[in-house]
This record gives sequence, C-alpha cells and structure tokens, in this order.
Amino acid sequence: MKAAALILLSILSAGTASAQVYAPGQPYIGDPLADRLRYRMETQRLQADDRAAYARQHQLNARLTEMEIRAQRQPEPYIPLVDVPPSPDAQRRAREAATARREAVSSGVGQIDDWLARQPR
Repeated sequence: MKAAALILLSILSAGTASAQVYAPGQPYIGDPLADRLRYRMETQRLQADDRAAYARQHQLNARLTEMEIRAQRQPEPYIPLVDVPPSPDAQRRAREAATARREAVSSGVGQIDDWLARQPR
C-alpha cells in the first residue's frame, strides 16, 4: 500500500513539475522583455482604438456637413408631370413654321429636279 502511494505521489509531483518548466521562446511572468512587449501591444491597441474613434467622428461630421449643404440648396422648380396643351396661338405658330420648312425643302428639291431634267449638251 505504501508503495502504491509513493508511486502515485511521484507521478503527480512529476506532472506538476513538468508543467512549470520554462519553454524557450515563450515569455514567463516577470520577464522584463515580455512585460515591455505586452505594454507596447496594449499601447498600440489603444492607439488603434483612438484612431478608429477619430475616423468615425470625422465620418459623422462629413455626413452632417453634407446634410447641411443639401438643406441650404434652392429647391428645384416645380415641373408638372401632365403635358399642358399648347395655346391656340402657339398651335398656329407651329403650323406656320412647319409650312415654311416644307416650302424650303420643296424649293430646294425643285431646283435639283430642274437640274436633273435639263437637256444634255
């Protein structure tokens, strides 16, 4: 019985002793280099958080400025969606302009027809 207790005690003490052995490349508590590294990492993390908050603040300010500029713009004039029928005077002017265009085109075509219909020399 005593032998089993001694074997069990030696196994347990060996397991705890091996768990506390320093592994190369891993900082241990109280290591000044590791403490300095942790301090620098924490400082950089805080600086990154500050920069992110600063960027969010500027984004909000930019949006607010854009909204203020849009609010100060003159409203666009009202354009009715339904076509308003032209007045009788406007209809008469449109007909006269169309007649003048047709006469100008037909007079030019008549000159070409006369030239094509001429007697050969």
